[in-house]
Amino acid sequence: MESGQMLNGGRERGRHGRSGFWWVFAGGLFVGVIGFLGFHFLLMDGYTNSLEMCISCHEMDGVYKEYQKSVHYKNPSGVRVTCAGCHIPHGKGVVDYTDKVLDKVIVGGRHLYHHLIGTYPDAASFEKSRHRLAQQVWDTMRKRDSRECRQCHTYEAMQFADQQRSAANKHERMMQEGTKTCIDCHTGIAHEVPEEPASGEGKAP
Repeated sequence: MESGQMLNGGRERGRHGRSGFWWVFAGGLFVGVIGFLGFHFLLMDGYTNSLEMCISCHEMDGVYKEYQKSVHYKNPSGVRVTCAGCHIPHGKGVVDYTDKVLDKVIVGGRHLYHHLIGTYPDAASFEKSRHRLAQQVWDTMRKRDSRECRQCHTYEAMQFADQQRSAANKHERMMQEGTKTCIDCHTGIAHEVPEEPASGEGKAP
């Protein structure tokens, strides 16, 4: 009798143990999903993607004014592309999402670091480095084959007949040959192209 009771008790403890494990697993999964959704919508695609954050540092005053004069800020169609639309990797794949996280951690962290230590205390000091900084951005865009531009602009959707003849010819040729990427021809689309500094100026701090 006693051995039977012990056996039944062991079975009961086993069932309770397994049940407890699944409750802990379900609770952990729920917390993990909620945490990821909060991380994604509030941080990754929330405030850190906002125009307000991008222009909150004084270093962006000049480039923000340039952007306000561009077709990406105001245009007949009423579509506004903010900083993140061009400068932050965005896509639906795992690789794109990983690129976005790394970009915000590494590039965003570097920007914040230079802001905090005062690398560019005024507009003049920032302008001295504008050419070098622009080259870094353009190189990144080339490496990604202007993927962020192509999120909105595609050759297949273009009406070449409505474009200027020179632009239409170039777009049609690039669509066929693929020898260049968007940023190769459109470096001044949102910001003025900075002048190349004299030798020795604008070096990395």
